[in-house]
Amino acid sequence: MNDLAKKMVAEFIGVTVFVTAIYGAVISGTGIATIALATALGLMILMTAGISGGHLNPAVSLYFFARKAIDAKHLLAYIAAQLAGGFVGAVLGSTIWQKTIQAPSMDNGNSLATLLAEFFATLGLVWLVGTLAKTNRGALIPAAVGLWVAAAAAFTPTGAQANPAVSFGLLFFPGGGHPLGTQAGLILVQLAGALVALVLINFFDEKPAKK
Repeated sequence: MNDLAKKMVAEFIGVTVFVTAIYGAVISGTGIATIALATALGLMILMTAGISGGHLNPAVSLYFFARKAIDAKHLLAYIAAQLAGGFVGAVLGSTIWQKTIQAPSMDNGNSLATLLAEFFATLGLVWLVGTLAKTNRGALIPAAVGLWVAAAAAFTPTGAQANPAVSFGLLFFPGGGHPLGTQAGLILVQLAGALVALVLINFFDEKPAKK
């Protein structure tokens, strides 16, 4: 298996486990759902970081592509693996709790509040990852991302999906509630948040002009 294929498998497994954890935590209604899924994400980043970089998020991959840390081939391969993981995680999470995935409706249930929530949740996540990576503190990323997801889930009405692969996986949630129009809108603002994070990191990284 070549290097890119190994990276794709790592990204696929990481997102699959994360989305499975989301489905299980939400369906079970456990009081520590946020902690459970945030912990699962942190651990999956830790396990895949040495293989693929532990992106597990198309918004994060887009950031590293914009920083020229990965090329277009890797970006597309990562996103394909991440989206596949989102779907398989939906199937596994539903099956574990004896539920059936549901085809998404076409409705759009977004409001300004939900769009802003996902924009800022994703901006904060990508800014955090980018800053830690740029300052050679990558070892802190698994814990930092887990903490950010747990915190943002508590102060956003969307639960801080902050990840297009997660938003894609939630399209198939048993009983509905995540229509195609709604999730598509969230994905667009998530990508916008990632790009704004890139702008902010470049802005603060810019060296003052010499006199």
